[in-house]
Amino acid sequence: MDRKQANPEMMILVRESRGLTQKELAEKLNISPAQLSRIEVGLRTIQKEQLSKLSNVLNYPTSLFMQQQPIYGLGISEFYHRKHKDISDRLLNQIYARIHLRLREIEKLMNEVDVGKADIRPIQVDDFNGDVAEIARLIRVSWHLPHGPIKNLVEIIEDARGIVMPFDFGTNRIDAISHWNSNGMPPVFFVNAYSPMDRLRFTIAHELGHVIMHQSIDPDMERQADEFASEFLMPARDIKPYLVDISLAKLADLKRYWKVSMAALLKRAADLEVITPRKARSLWVELGKAGYRKREPTELDLPRESPSLLDEIIQAYTDDMGYSVSELARMLNLTENETIEIYFECGKIIAERVHKAECRAAIKEAKCLLNSNKQ
Repeated sequence: MDRKQANPEMMILVRESRGLTQKELAEKLNISPAQLSRIEVGLRTIQKEQLSKLSNVLNYPTSLFMQQQPIYGLGISEFYHRKHKDISDRLLNQIYARIHLRLREIEKLMNEVDVGKADIRPIQVDDFNGDVAEIARLIRVSWHLPHGPIKNLVEIIEDARGIVMPFDFGTNRIDAISHWNSNGMPPVFFVNAYSPMDRLRFTIAHELGHVIMHQSIDPDMERQADEFASEFLMPARDIKPYLVDISLAKLADLKRYWKVSMAALLKRAADLEVITPRKARSLWVELGKAGYRKREPTELDLPRESPSLLDEIIQAYTDDMGYSVSELARMLNLTENETIEIYFECGKIIAERVHKAECRAAIKEAKCLLNSNKQ
């Protein structure tokens, strides 16, 4: 393909990243859907004036549409999330398109910055006779983690040279999506920073399990990733003594120490057979009656764990190499405003939104308590 021509595949990806259908974009461009369809499948070349208008409508520089690298899917992550029937294909397409663009940008950033070799390596579950817990223990040992709870999981991932990036999925049904390919890039964990930290920590550990154990589709991979996360965050040998004679009050105390949800602790106690099935059922009922199956008490919310590795990479460009925001934007094929929002202010913006959401939740909970006391 002539380098001066727009890449039809890139046009589709960029359109989907803005959550637009072919018909919706055609209306904004004042052309027919049939004409846009021919352009997107490569049967018709987009004219210079149309490309300029496309750039304005989608708010991307024209240089992005000229990128000729092949576009691949997200592999196992895409396979798993496609199974969530309550998430529309349209939203998933937008999420995957935006993630694909972020991955391309991170790959470009990594070309000039050496963050060190990732200490995250693939392991075949069959080599351990299916013992996923043993793999989790091996990773903890190889990363020199002490016994007991992991104080800051995001920091541990970044110390192993995995990249953690805050991401707005536009839904609370996805907490994280991981991606790792074989082109020398470190694994990247896109995390929903609006999720409660206890749930997010378990999901990140779950995604770490996928990255390490699942280079190909395994029908049992979700159970294995959950088992990995449980052992990684709550090693059986360390946590068993804490799970004796548990109650709702004790689960709340343990949550503060182990930094996982009350529900995760209860399930761990049941899985390790520290409590009887009858006791487990009783506690699940209590959690449900208290409303903690949907949202655990806000006063028990864990502190946010903020990633920093990507910030350090950006800082290397701006401080060490003297890149301006406009130069960085041109390199990433983004507008200056979007470059600032994604790579300079993303954490700040999300932190502010999370704080407001947590305040609203606390006010709502306080009102419920006041109403119940009046009754």
